[in-house]
Amino acid sequence: MSMNLEQVRDQLPAQVLEIADVVGMPAALRLVTELGGTTWEFAKGANRNGQIRVAALADIVGDDAAQLLTSRLGGDVVYIPRCDVALRRLRDLEIHRQFEQAVREGVSARVVVAELARTYKLSDRRIWIILNQVLPDPTAPGDLFD
Repeated sequence: MSMNLEQVRDQLPAQVLEIADVVGMPAALRLVTELGGTTWEFAKGANRNGQIRVAALADIVGDDAAQLLTSRLGGDVVYIPRCDVALRRLRDLEIHRQFEQAVREGVSARVVVAELARTYKLSDRRIWIILNQVLPDPTAPGDLFD
């Protein structure tokens, strides 16, 4: 799945945009996916407990991003939003992209929908609803028809 938070930037809370400005959207997405809905204390890494927290953060976002976040937010306690609306929109855009690509390659729509339902752990009925209701933004990066 090639999700990119840039596609839903307008639906992201300020905290996530601030984090993305520091470490980029891919690392921000990993942080939201792993820690969304929790409050995270960004340690300074000055003592053993702080080093453990920085290491835990590095496991999520990578060493470089963890160092950037530590230097920028070290000592701060930040609520990491779940970003449900934005992540659901990203999922739906990705479902559209995968569906369009498979159908262009000659795979039957029913087969594609069944596979998407298994991949995303949704019912085939829900996949059809997504395909019929969500219209992808053709101007977003990662355009569905590129």
